[in-house]
Amino acid sequence: MTDGYIVYTDGACSGNPGPGGWGAVIMQGETVREISGSADNTTNQRMELQAAVEALRMIPPGSSVKLHSDSAYLVNCFNQGWMKRWSSNGWRTSKGSPVENRDLWNQLLELSGIHTIEWIKVKGHSSDRLNRRCDELAREAINTGGGAGSETDNPAVNCTAERTPERKKNSKTRRLGILTGGGDCPGLNAVIRAVVKGAIYNYDIEVVGFNNGFRGLVENDAALLGDYQVSGILNRGGTILGTSNRDNPFDFRPGSTDYRQTGEDRSSDAVENLKKWEIEALVVIGGDGSLLLANRFSKLGVPVIGIPKTIDNDLPATDVTFGFDSAVTTATEAIDKIHTTAESHHRVMVVEVMGRYAGWIALTAGMAGGGDIILIPEVPFEYHYIVEKITERRHRGKKFSIIVVAEGAYPVGEEAVYQQKGDVKRLGGIGPVISREIEKRSDTESRATILGHLQRGGSPTSYDRILATRFGVKAVELFLDRRFNEMVCLRGNRIESVALEEAVKGTKLVDPEGELVRAALAVGTSFGYPLKSGEQHS
Repeated sequence: MTDGYIVYTDGACSGNPGPGGWGAVIMQGETVREISGSADNTTNQRMELQAAVEALRMIPPGSSVKLHSDSAYLVNCFNQGWMKRWSSNGWRTSKGSPVENRDLWNQLLELSGIHTIEWIKVKGHSSDRLNRRCDELAREAINTGGGAGSETDNPAVNCTAERTPERKKNSKTRRLGILTGGGDCPGLNAVIRAVVKGAIYNYDIEVVGFNNGFRGLVENDAALLGDYQVSGILNRGGTILGTSNRDNPFDFRPGSTDYRQTGEDRSSDAVENLKKWEIEALVVIGGDGSLLLANRFSKLGVPVIGIPKTIDNDLPATDVTFGFDSAVTTATEAIDKIHTTAESHHRVMVVEVMGRYAGWIALTAGMAGGGDIILIPEVPFEYHYIVEKITERRHRGKKFSIIVVAEGAYPVGEEAVYQQKGDVKRLGGIGPVISREIEKRSDTESRATILGHLQRGGSPTSYDRILATRFGVKAVELFLDRRFNEMVCLRGNRIESVALEEAVKGTKLVDPEGELVRAALAVGTSFGYPLKSGEQHS
Protein backbone atom coordinates (compact mmCIF):
# COMPACT_ATOMS: atom_id res chain seq x y z
CA MET A 1 0.00 0.00 0.00
CA THR A 2 1.30 3.49 -0.84
CA ASP A 3 1.68 6.32 1.68
CA GLY A 4 -1.61 7.67 2.93
CA TYR A 5 -3.48 10.65 1.52
CA ILE A 6 -5.49 13.32 3.28
CA VAL A 7 -8.28 14.80 1.19
CA TYR A 8 -10.70 17.67 1.79
CA THR A 9 -13.65 18.25 -0.57
CA ASP A 10 -16.51 20.69 -0.90
CA GLY A 11 -19.14 21.85 -3.36
CA ALA A 12 -21.08 25.06 -3.88
CA CYS A 13 -24.07 26.06 -5.98
CA SER A 14 -25.92 29.27 -6.86
CA GLY A 15 -29.61 28.51 -7.30
CA ASN A 16 -29.73 24.75 -6.70
CA PRO A 17 -30.15 24.05 -9.58
CA GLY A 18 -27.89 26.69 -11.01
CA PRO A 19 -24.21 27.39 -11.68
CA GLY A 20 -22.09 25.22 -9.41
CA GLY A 21 -18.48 24.53 -8.53
CA TRP A 22 -16.43 21.98 -6.64
CA GLY A 23 -13.03 22.08 -4.99
CA ALA A 24 -10.63 19.62 -3.39
CA VAL A 25 -7.31 19.70 -1.58
CA ILE A 26 -5.18 16.54 -1.85
CA MET A 27 -2.20 16.05 0.47
CA GLN A 28 0.46 13.38 0.62
CA GLY A 29 3.35 14.21 2.88
CA GLU A 30 4.57 17.67 1.91
CA THR A 31 2.88 17.56 -1.48
CA VAL A 32 -0.34 19.58 -1.75
CA ARG A 33 -2.61 19.70 -4.79
CA GLU A 34 -5.63 21.90 -5.33
CA ILE A 35 -8.17 21.04 -8.02
CA SER A 36 -11.56 22.47 -8.90
CA GLY A 37 -14.20 22.57 -11.61
CA SER A 38 -17.64 23.88 -12.45
CA ALA A 39 -20.94 23.09 -14.16
CA ASP A 40 -23.62 25.37 -15.58
CA ASN A 41 -26.86 23.80 -14.36
CA THR A 42 -26.35 21.61 -11.34
CA THR A 43 -27.08 21.09 -7.65
CA ASN A 44 -25.09 21.40 -4.46
CA GLN A 45 -25.25 17.65 -3.82
CA ARG A 46 -23.88 16.91 -7.27
CA MET A 47 -20.98 19.27 -6.71
CA GLU A 48 -20.21 17.63 -3.34
CA LEU A 49 -20.14 14.25 -5.09
CA GLN A 50 -18.08 15.56 -8.01
CA ALA A 51 -15.43 16.91 -5.65
CA ALA A 52 -15.02 13.53 -3.96
CA VAL A 53 -14.97 11.62 -7.26
CA GLU A 54 -12.42 13.88 -8.93
CA ALA A 55 -10.12 13.86 -5.89
CA LEU A 56 -10.17 10.06 -5.61
CA ARG A 57 -9.50 9.71 -9.34
CA MET A 58 -6.15 11.43 -8.87
CA ILE A 59 -5.02 8.97 -6.19
CA PRO A 60 -3.34 5.67 -7.17
CA PRO A 61 -5.35 2.50 -6.50
CA GLY A 62 -4.51 0.71 -3.27
CA SER A 63 -3.91 3.93 -1.37
CA SER A 64 -5.27 4.72 2.05
CA VAL A 65 -7.32 7.92 2.10
CA LYS A 66 -8.78 10.03 4.87
CA LEU A 67 -11.51 11.97 3.13
CA HIS A 68 -12.95 14.99 4.98
CA SER A 69 -16.31 16.47 3.98
CA ASP A 70 -18.77 18.83 5.65
CA SER A 71 -21.64 16.96 3.95
CA ALA A 72 -23.20 14.76 6.63
CA TYR A 73 -25.35 13.16 3.94
CA LEU A 74 -22.34 12.08 1.86
CA VAL A 75 -20.40 10.77 4.86
CA ASN A 76 -23.41 8.86 6.19
CA CYS A 77 -24.14 7.35 2.78
CA PHE A 78 -20.72 5.77 2.80
CA ASN A 79 -20.36 4.88 6.46
CA GLN A 80 -23.81 3.31 6.63
CA GLY A 81 -23.48 1.39 3.37
CA TRP A 82 -26.26 3.18 1.51
CA MET A 83 -24.44 3.09 -1.84
CA LYS A 84 -24.14 -0.70 -1.79
CA ARG A 85 -27.82 -1.09 -0.93
CA TRP A 86 -28.83 1.30 -3.71
CA SER A 87 -26.65 -0.58 -6.19
CA SER A 88 -28.12 -3.96 -5.29
CA ASN A 89 -31.61 -2.44 -5.54
CA GLY A 90 -31.10 -1.18 -9.11
CA TRP A 91 -30.14 2.29 -7.86
CA ARG A 92 -33.46 2.92 -6.20
CA THR A 93 -34.12 4.11 -2.67
CA SER A 94 -35.97 2.04 -0.07
CA LYS A 95 -39.13 3.85 -1.23
CA GLY A 96 -38.53 2.74 -4.83
CA SER A 97 -37.69 6.15 -6.27
CA PRO A 98 -34.59 6.55 -8.51
CA VAL A 99 -31.42 7.72 -6.78
CA GLU A 100 -30.41 11.18 -7.95
CA ASN A 101 -26.93 11.58 -9.43
CA ARG A 102 -26.68 7.85 -9.92
CA ASP A 103 -23.70 8.20 -12.27
CA LEU A 104 -21.56 9.88 -9.62
CA TRP A 105 -22.71 7.60 -6.81
CA ASN A 106 -21.76 4.62 -8.95
CA GLN A 107 -18.33 6.08 -9.69
CA LEU A 108 -17.84 6.78 -6.00
CA LEU A 109 -18.76 3.20 -5.17
CA GLU A 110 -16.22 1.89 -7.71
CA LEU A 111 -13.50 4.19 -6.37
CA SER A 112 -14.18 3.10 -2.81
CA GLY A 113 -13.48 -0.46 -3.95
CA ILE A 114 -9.92 0.34 -5.08
CA HIS A 115 -8.95 2.54 -2.12
CA THR A 116 -9.06 2.15 1.63
CA ILE A 117 -11.16 5.18 2.58
CA GLU A 118 -12.00 6.62 5.98
CA TRP A 119 -14.80 9.14 5.63
CA ILE A 120 -14.66 11.96 8.19
CA LYS A 121 -17.30 14.62 8.87
CA VAL A 122 -15.85 18.09 9.49
CA LYS A 123 -17.67 20.98 11.13
CA GLY A 124 -17.54 23.38 8.22
CA HIS A 125 -15.93 26.47 6.81
CA SER A 126 -15.77 28.62 9.92
CA SER A 127 -13.76 26.19 12.04
CA ASP A 128 -11.73 24.17 9.55
CA ARG A 129 -9.07 25.92 7.47
CA LEU A 130 -8.77 23.29 4.74
CA ASN A 131 -12.52 22.89 4.39
CA ARG A 132 -12.76 26.66 4.07
CA ARG A 133 -10.14 26.55 1.32
CA CYS A 134 -12.19 23.94 -0.57
CA ASP A 135 -15.22 26.19 -0.32
CA GLU A 136 -13.17 29.07 -1.75
CA LEU A 137 -12.01 26.91 -4.66
CA ALA A 138 -15.57 25.83 -5.42
CA ARG A 139 -16.92 29.39 -5.38
CA GLU A 140 -14.02 30.70 -7.46
CA ALA A 141 -14.76 27.98 -10.01
CA ILE A 142 -18.37 29.21 -10.29
CA ASN A 143 -17.21 32.75 -10.94
CA THR A 144 -14.46 31.89 -13.41
CA GLY A 145 -16.13 28.95 -15.13
CA GLY A 146 -12.93 27.01 -14.64
CA GLY A 147 -13.63 23.33 -14.82
CA ALA A 148 -16.34 21.55 -16.58
CA GLY A 149 -19.47 19.56 -16.83
CA SER A 150 -19.69 16.57 -14.57
CA GLU A 151 -21.77 14.46 -16.91
CA THR A 152 -18.98 12.44 -18.48
CA ASP A 153 -17.59 8.95 -18.17
CA ASN A 154 -14.16 10.25 -19.10
CA PRO A 155 -12.11 11.02 -16.00
CA ALA A 156 -9.62 13.12 -17.97
CA VAL A 157 -11.98 15.27 -20.00
CA ASN A 158 -13.45 18.41 -18.49
CA CYS A 159 -11.62 18.20 -15.20
CA THR A 160 -9.43 21.29 -15.22
CA ALA A 161 -7.51 22.57 -12.27
CA GLU A 162 -8.22 26.03 -10.86
CA ARG A 163 -4.47 26.23 -10.66
CA THR A 164 -1.79 23.79 -11.66
CA PRO A 165 -1.22 21.32 -8.82
CA GLU A 166 1.39 22.51 -6.36
CA ARG A 167 4.34 20.32 -5.60
CA LYS A 168 6.50 20.18 -2.53
CA LYS A 169 9.47 22.50 -2.39
CA ASN A 170 12.58 21.24 -4.23
CA SER A 171 10.55 18.36 -5.65
CA LYS A 172 12.37 16.42 -8.34
CA THR A 173 9.18 14.92 -9.78
CA ARG A 174 9.16 15.43 -13.53
CA ARG A 175 6.19 15.99 -15.80
CA LEU A 176 5.24 14.94 -19.31
CA GLY A 177 2.38 16.43 -21.30
CA ILE A 178 0.36 14.38 -23.76
CA LEU A 179 -2.33 15.08 -26.37
CA THR A 180 -3.99 13.32 -29.29
CA GLY A 181 -4.49 15.31 -32.49
CA GLY A 182 -6.10 14.79 -35.88
CA GLY A 183 -8.58 12.06 -36.69
CA ASP A 184 -9.29 9.32 -34.17
CA CYS A 185 -8.23 5.74 -34.73
CA PRO A 186 -8.03 2.47 -32.80
CA GLY A 187 -4.99 2.30 -30.54
CA LEU A 188 -4.90 5.88 -29.25
CA ASN A 189 -5.98 4.81 -25.78
CA ALA A 190 -3.38 2.05 -25.78
CA VAL A 191 -0.65 4.65 -26.38
CA ILE A 192 -1.98 6.95 -23.64
CA ARG A 193 -2.09 4.01 -21.25
CA ALA A 194 1.48 2.99 -22.10
CA VAL A 195 2.86 6.50 -21.61
CA VAL A 196 1.08 7.00 -18.28
CA LYS A 197 1.83 3.57 -16.83
CA GLY A 198 5.38 3.54 -18.17
CA ALA A 199 6.07 6.97 -16.69
CA ILE A 200 4.42 6.41 -13.29
CA TYR A 201 5.37 2.81 -12.53
CA ASN A 202 9.00 2.93 -13.56
CA TYR A 203 10.18 6.50 -13.11
CA ASP A 204 7.69 8.34 -10.87
CA ILE A 205 7.01 10.81 -13.70
CA GLU A 206 3.68 12.65 -13.71
CA VAL A 207 1.67 12.87 -16.94
CA VAL A 208 -0.67 15.76 -17.78
CA GLY A 209 -3.29 15.08 -20.43
CA PHE A 210 -4.55 17.94 -22.62
CA ASN A 211 -8.13 17.49 -23.79
CA ASN A 212 -9.35 17.77 -27.40
CA GLY A 213 -6.01 17.99 -29.13
CA PHE A 214 -4.21 21.31 -29.51
CA ARG A 215 -7.35 23.16 -28.42
CA GLY A 216 -6.81 21.90 -24.89
CA LEU A 217 -3.22 23.11 -25.05
CA VAL A 218 -4.32 26.61 -26.07
CA GLU A 219 -7.18 26.80 -23.55
CA ASN A 220 -5.35 25.01 -20.71
CA ASP A 221 -8.00 22.29 -20.59
CA ALA A 222 -5.97 19.61 -18.85
CA ALA A 223 -5.66 17.28 -15.88
CA LEU A 224 -3.18 14.88 -14.34
CA LEU A 225 -3.55 11.33 -15.59
CA GLY A 226 -3.02 8.50 -13.15
CA ASP A 227 -3.40 4.76 -13.08
CA TYR A 228 -7.15 4.96 -12.51
CA GLN A 229 -7.75 7.19 -15.53
CA VAL A 230 -6.04 4.74 -17.90
CA SER A 231 -7.38 1.57 -16.33
CA GLY A 232 -9.46 -0.56 -18.70
CA ILE A 233 -8.82 1.51 -21.85
CA LEU A 234 -6.41 -0.79 -23.70
CA ASN A 235 -9.18 -2.31 -25.82
CA ARG A 236 -11.25 0.85 -26.26
CA GLY A 237 -11.36 2.69 -29.57
CA GLY A 238 -11.16 6.47 -29.80
CA THR A 239 -9.29 8.52 -27.21
CA ILE A 240 -10.19 9.37 -23.63
CA LEU A 241 -8.57 12.78 -24.15
CA GLY A 242 -10.68 13.70 -27.16
CA THR A 243 -9.18 14.98 -30.38
CA SER A 244 -9.63 17.57 -33.11
CA ASN A 245 -8.31 18.06 -36.63
CA ARG A 246 -9.37 21.70 -36.89
CA ASP A 247 -7.48 23.44 -34.10
CA ASN A 248 -4.20 24.97 -35.24
CA PRO A 249 -2.66 27.04 -32.40
CA PHE A 250 -0.83 29.12 -35.01
CA ASP A 251 -4.12 29.94 -36.79
CA PHE A 252 -6.70 29.44 -34.06
CA ARG A 253 -10.39 29.90 -34.81
CA PRO A 254 -12.90 30.29 -31.97
CA GLY A 255 -15.41 27.46 -32.18
CA SER A 256 -13.06 25.56 -34.53
CA THR A 257 -15.80 25.05 -37.11
CA ASP A 258 -15.77 28.02 -39.48
CA TYR A 259 -12.91 27.72 -41.95
CA ARG A 260 -13.76 31.12 -43.42
CA GLN A 261 -13.13 32.95 -40.18
CA THR A 262 -9.69 34.49 -39.80
CA GLY A 263 -7.77 32.88 -36.98
CA GLU A 264 -5.15 34.29 -34.64
CA ASP A 265 -1.79 33.00 -33.47
CA ARG A 266 -2.36 31.49 -30.01
CA SER A 267 0.85 29.48 -29.92
CA SER A 268 2.25 31.69 -27.15
CA ASP A 269 -0.75 30.77 -24.96
CA ALA A 270 -0.02 27.11 -25.57
CA VAL A 271 3.64 27.54 -24.60
CA GLU A 272 2.66 29.47 -21.49
CA ASN A 273 0.27 26.73 -20.39
CA LEU A 274 3.06 24.18 -20.68
CA LYS A 275 5.14 26.38 -18.39
CA LYS A 276 2.29 26.69 -15.90
CA TRP A 277 2.12 22.95 -15.60
CA GLU A 278 5.94 22.74 -15.40
CA ILE A 279 5.93 20.27 -18.28
CA GLU A 280 9.37 19.30 -19.54
CA ALA A 281 8.27 17.72 -22.83
CA LEU A 282 5.07 17.29 -24.83
CA VAL A 283 4.11 13.95 -26.37
CA VAL A 284 2.05 14.52 -29.52
CA ILE A 285 0.18 11.50 -30.88
CA GLY A 286 -0.95 12.23 -34.41
CA GLY A 287 -0.58 11.98 -38.16
CA ASP A 288 1.21 14.28 -40.57
CA GLY A 289 -0.83 17.37 -39.67
CA SER A 290 -0.43 17.03 -35.91
CA LEU A 291 3.25 16.19 -36.20
CA LEU A 292 3.80 19.24 -38.43
CA LEU A 293 2.32 21.36 -35.62
CA ALA A 294 4.52 19.54 -33.12
CA ASN A 295 7.55 20.36 -35.26
CA ARG A 296 6.54 24.04 -35.30
CA PHE A 297 6.37 24.04 -31.51
CA SER A 298 9.83 22.51 -31.38
CA LYS A 299 11.04 25.58 -33.29
CA LEU A 300 9.65 27.70 -30.44
CA GLY A 301 11.80 25.81 -27.95
CA VAL A 302 9.21 23.29 -26.78
CA PRO A 303 10.74 19.81 -26.30
CA VAL A 304 8.48 17.49 -28.31
CA ILE A 305 8.23 13.72 -28.77
CA GLY A 306 6.07 12.45 -31.63
CA ILE A 307 4.14 9.18 -31.90
CA PRO A 308 2.89 8.32 -35.41
CA LYS A 309 -0.83 7.66 -35.72
CA THR A 310 -2.89 7.29 -38.86
CA ILE A 311 -5.02 4.61 -40.43
CA ASP A 312 -3.61 5.74 -43.80
CA ASN A 313 -0.09 4.40 -43.06
CA ASP A 314 1.33 7.24 -45.15
CA LEU A 315 4.11 8.51 -42.86
CA PRO A 316 7.46 7.78 -44.55
CA ALA A 317 9.61 7.58 -41.38
CA THR A 318 7.94 4.45 -39.97
CA ASP A 319 7.23 1.09 -41.54
CA VAL A 320 3.77 0.98 -39.97
CA THR A 321 1.57 3.38 -38.02
CA PHE A 322 -0.73 2.09 -35.32
CA GLY A 323 -4.38 2.19 -36.36
CA PHE A 324 -3.59 0.92 -39.85
CA ASP A 325 -3.95 -2.77 -39.04
CA SER A 326 -7.29 -2.17 -37.30
CA ALA A 327 -8.63 -0.18 -40.27
CA VAL A 328 -7.52 -2.89 -42.70
CA THR A 329 -9.16 -5.55 -40.54
CA THR A 330 -12.45 -3.63 -40.52
CA ALA A 331 -12.31 -3.10 -44.28
CA THR A 332 -11.47 -6.76 -44.90
CA GLU A 333 -14.40 -7.93 -42.79
CA ALA A 334 -16.70 -5.61 -44.76
CA ILE A 335 -15.41 -6.95 -48.07
CA ASP A 336 -15.98 -10.51 -46.86
CA LYS A 337 -19.61 -9.68 -46.09
CA ILE A 338 -20.13 -7.87 -49.39
CA HIS A 339 -18.71 -10.89 -51.20
CA THR A 340 -21.73 -13.00 -50.31
CA THR A 341 -24.33 -10.53 -51.56
CA ALA A 342 -22.29 -9.86 -54.72
CA GLU A 343 -22.22 -13.56 -55.49
CA SER A 344 -25.92 -14.01 -54.69
CA HIS A 345 -27.09 -11.19 -57.00
CA HIS A 346 -24.37 -11.53 -59.68
CA ARG A 347 -23.40 -7.90 -59.19
CA VAL A 348 -20.28 -5.85 -59.33
CA MET A 349 -19.79 -4.47 -55.81
CA VAL A 350 -17.59 -1.41 -55.35
CA VAL A 351 -16.18 -0.87 -51.86
CA GLU A 352 -14.66 2.56 -51.19
CA VAL A 353 -12.12 2.76 -48.36
CA MET A 354 -10.18 5.60 -46.77
CA GLY A 355 -6.50 6.37 -47.22
CA ARG A 356 -6.44 9.91 -48.65
CA TYR A 357 -3.73 10.11 -51.32
CA ALA A 358 -2.15 6.75 -50.48
CA GLY A 359 -3.55 3.37 -51.45
CA TRP A 360 -2.30 1.27 -48.52
CA ILE A 361 -5.71 0.42 -47.05
CA ALA A 362 -7.22 -0.37 -50.45
CA LEU A 363 -4.27 -2.52 -51.49
CA THR A 364 -3.92 -4.56 -48.31
CA ALA A 365 -7.64 -4.92 -47.57
CA GLY A 366 -8.30 -5.66 -51.23
CA MET A 367 -5.71 -8.41 -51.23
CA ALA A 368 -6.92 -9.84 -47.90
CA GLY A 369 -10.56 -9.71 -49.03
CA GLY A 370 -9.96 -11.23 -52.45
CA GLY A 371 -10.71 -8.09 -54.42
CA ASP A 372 -10.76 -8.71 -58.17
CA ILE A 373 -9.94 -5.10 -59.01
CA ILE A 374 -8.00 -2.73 -56.72
CA LEU A 375 -7.85 0.95 -57.59
CA ILE A 376 -5.31 3.17 -55.83
CA PRO A 377 -4.14 6.79 -56.30
CA GLU A 378 -0.65 5.66 -57.27
CA VAL A 379 -2.03 3.89 -60.38
CA PRO A 380 -4.61 6.04 -62.24
CA PHE A 381 -7.12 3.74 -63.90
CA GLU A 382 -9.06 3.58 -67.15
CA TYR A 383 -12.68 2.44 -67.19
CA HIS A 384 -12.36 0.19 -70.22
CA TYR A 385 -9.77 -1.92 -68.41
CA ILE A 386 -12.16 -2.29 -65.46
CA VAL A 387 -14.98 -3.41 -67.77
CA GLU A 388 -12.55 -5.69 -69.58
CA LYS A 389 -11.68 -7.45 -66.31
CA ILE A 390 -15.36 -7.83 -65.34
CA THR A 391 -16.16 -9.28 -68.79
CA GLU A 392 -13.21 -11.65 -68.67
CA ARG A 393 -14.41 -12.95 -65.29
CA ARG A 394 -17.94 -13.52 -66.61
CA HIS A 395 -16.55 -15.54 -69.52
CA ARG A 396 -14.83 -17.77 -66.96
CA GLY A 397 -18.14 -18.29 -65.15
CA LYS A 398 -17.50 -15.65 -62.48
CA LYS A 399 -20.82 -13.80 -62.42
CA PHE A 400 -19.75 -11.22 -59.83
CA SER A 401 -16.76 -8.99 -59.17
CA ILE A 402 -15.42 -7.09 -56.16
CA ILE A 403 -13.77 -3.72 -56.70
CA VAL A 404 -11.88 -2.12 -53.80
CA VAL A 405 -11.14 1.56 -54.43
CA ALA A 406 -9.20 4.08 -52.37
CA GLU A 407 -10.97 7.40 -51.80
CA GLY A 408 -8.10 9.18 -53.56
CA ALA A 409 -8.11 7.03 -56.70
CA TYR A 410 -8.91 8.71 -60.03
CA PRO A 411 -9.10 7.96 -63.77
CA VAL A 412 -6.22 8.78 -66.10
CA GLY A 413 -6.35 12.45 -67.10
CA GLU A 414 -8.91 13.36 -64.43
CA GLU A 415 -8.86 14.46 -60.78
CA ALA A 416 -9.86 12.80 -57.54
CA VAL A 417 -13.48 13.17 -56.40
CA TYR A 418 -14.16 15.59 -53.56
CA GLN A 419 -17.20 16.42 -51.48
CA GLN A 420 -17.67 20.16 -51.08
CA LYS A 421 -19.06 21.64 -47.88
CA GLY A 422 -18.71 25.41 -47.85
CA ASP A 423 -15.03 26.18 -48.25
CA VAL A 424 -14.05 22.68 -47.14
CA LYS A 425 -13.22 19.94 -49.65
CA ARG A 426 -12.92 16.32 -48.54
CA LEU A 427 -11.96 13.28 -50.57
CA GLY A 428 -14.74 10.79 -51.10
CA GLY A 429 -17.38 9.61 -53.53
CA ILE A 430 -15.30 7.87 -56.19
CA GLY A 431 -17.02 4.53 -55.42
CA PRO A 432 -20.51 5.54 -56.59
CA VAL A 433 -18.98 7.25 -59.65
CA ILE A 434 -17.26 4.01 -60.69
CA SER A 435 -20.43 2.00 -60.03
CA ARG A 436 -22.47 4.26 -62.34
CA GLU A 437 -19.83 4.11 -65.07
CA ILE A 438 -19.79 0.31 -64.95
CA GLU A 439 -23.55 0.18 -65.52
CA LYS A 440 -23.24 2.66 -68.39
CA ARG A 441 -20.43 0.76 -70.07
CA SER A 442 -21.73 -2.80 -69.54
CA ASP A 443 -24.89 -4.78 -68.94
CA THR A 444 -23.78 -5.54 -65.37
CA GLU A 445 -25.65 -4.34 -62.30
CA SER A 446 -23.43 -2.56 -59.80
CA ARG A 447 -23.69 -1.19 -56.26
CA ALA A 448 -21.29 0.93 -54.22
CA THR A 449 -20.57 0.95 -50.50
CA ILE A 450 -18.54 3.67 -48.78
CA LEU A 451 -17.08 2.37 -45.53
CA GLY A 452 -16.10 5.83 -44.30
CA HIS A 453 -15.60 6.29 -40.57
CA LEU A 454 -16.33 2.66 -39.79
CA GLN A 455 -12.61 2.18 -40.42
CA ARG A 456 -11.72 4.61 -37.65
CA GLY A 457 -13.91 3.12 -34.97
CA GLY A 458 -14.05 0.03 -32.84
CA SER A 459 -11.60 -1.90 -30.76
CA PRO A 460 -7.97 -2.03 -31.93
CA THR A 461 -6.54 -5.31 -33.16
CA SER A 462 -4.02 -7.14 -31.01
CA TYR A 463 -1.26 -5.99 -33.39
CA ASP A 464 -2.19 -2.33 -32.92
CA ARG A 465 -2.50 -2.71 -29.13
CA ILE A 466 1.00 -4.11 -28.94
CA LEU A 467 2.50 -1.62 -31.40
CA ALA A 468 0.84 1.30 -29.59
CA THR A 469 2.15 0.04 -26.26
CA ARG A 470 5.68 -0.25 -27.64
CA PHE A 471 5.46 3.26 -29.09
CA GLY A 472 4.28 4.70 -25.76
CA VAL A 473 7.03 2.99 -23.76
CA LYS A 474 9.65 4.21 -26.24
CA ALA A 475 8.36 7.79 -25.94
CA VAL A 476 8.99 7.71 -22.18
CA GLU A 477 12.49 6.34 -22.78
CA LEU A 478 13.23 9.20 -25.20
CA PHE A 479 12.09 11.64 -22.52
CA LEU A 480 14.42 10.11 -19.94
CA ASP A 481 17.33 10.22 -22.41
CA ARG A 482 16.45 13.86 -23.22
CA ARG A 483 16.14 12.97 -26.90
CA PHE A 484 13.60 15.59 -27.77
CA ASN A 485 12.15 16.60 -31.14
CA GLU A 486 12.16 13.00 -32.29
CA MET A 487 9.38 10.64 -33.37
CA VAL A 488 9.21 6.99 -32.40
CA CYS A 489 8.99 4.62 -35.34
CA LEU A 490 8.96 0.97 -36.35
CA ARG A 491 11.89 -0.23 -38.45
CA GLY A 492 11.60 -3.92 -39.23
CA ASN A 493 10.88 -5.47 -35.84
CA ARG A 494 12.59 -2.77 -33.81
CA ILE A 495 11.13 0.36 -32.22
CA GLU A 496 13.49 3.21 -32.99
CA SER A 497 13.27 6.97 -33.40
CA VAL A 498 13.87 9.56 -36.09
CA ALA A 499 14.30 13.32 -36.07
CA LEU A 500 10.89 14.99 -36.14
CA GLU A 501 12.12 17.28 -38.90
CA GLU A 502 12.67 14.23 -41.11
CA ALA A 503 9.51 12.44 -40.00
CA VAL A 504 7.19 15.11 -41.40
CA LYS A 505 8.76 15.26 -44.85
CA GLY A 506 6.74 13.84 -47.70
CA THR A 507 4.12 11.09 -47.95
CA LYS A 508 4.71 7.36 -48.13
CA LEU A 509 2.94 6.01 -51.23
CA VAL A 510 2.42 2.54 -52.61
CA ASP A 511 5.20 1.56 -55.01
CA PRO A 512 3.56 0.29 -58.25
CA GLU A 513 6.64 -1.90 -58.72
CA GLY A 514 6.71 -3.06 -55.11
CA GLU A 515 6.38 -6.60 -53.81
CA LEU A 516 2.76 -6.14 -52.64
CA VAL A 517 1.59 -4.99 -56.07
CA ARG A 518 3.53 -7.78 -57.77
CA ALA A 519 1.92 -10.35 -55.47
CA ALA A 520 -1.55 -9.00 -56.27
CA LEU A 521 -0.84 -9.09 -60.00
CA ALA A 522 0.44 -12.64 -59.72
CA VAL A 523 -2.95 -13.90 -58.48
CA GLY A 524 -4.88 -12.13 -61.23
CA THR A 525 -5.81 -8.86 -59.54
CA SER A 526 -6.38 -5.91 -61.88
CA PHE A 527 -5.40 -2.34 -61.09
CA GLY A 528 -7.58 -0.83 -63.82
CA TYR A 529 -4.55 -0.49 -66.04
CA PRO A 530 -2.36 -3.03 -67.87
CA LEU A 531 0.25 -2.93 -65.13
CA LYS A 532 2.77 -5.76 -65.14
CA SER A 533 5.30 -6.82 -62.59
CA GLY A 534 8.50 -4.82 -63.12
CA GLU A 535 6.79 -2.28 -65.41
CA GLN A 536 6.59 1.32 -64.22
CA HIS A 537 3.24 3.06 -64.53
CA SER A 538 2.87 6.80 -65.08
